[in-house]
Amino acid sequence: MLRMSKLTDYATLVLAQLSTHDGKLSSAHQVAIDTHLTQPTVSKLLKILVRAGLVVSERGAQGGYALARPPSKISAAQIIDALEGPVAITTCSSGHGLCDFESVCRVG
Repeated sequence: MLRMSKLTDYATLVLAQLSTHDGKLSSAHQVAIDTHLTQPTVSKLLKILVRAGLVVSERGAQGGYALARPPSKISAAQIIDALEGPVAITTCSSGHGLCDFESVCRVG
């Protein structure tokens, strides 16, 4: 079984919580309260998710966080890539020229 880190699990919770706000901005503090995660953990996750393009942020007194696109357009693979790094089942699926058998292999 492939196991993901707790942060990936928590990121999924954060994204699911943001999806309930219909595009309205939510503060990191409110997301922490709603998900029962600590504020530092939520803040860390939101930074990662913004960097990955899954969440948008607005600064200021009325600022906060929202999903960057509809929930149906965010895949599990995108969440995993954001938190765990690119997912590749074989070496050749992450880039060409990394395997000695690439010229004869059909997997890639």
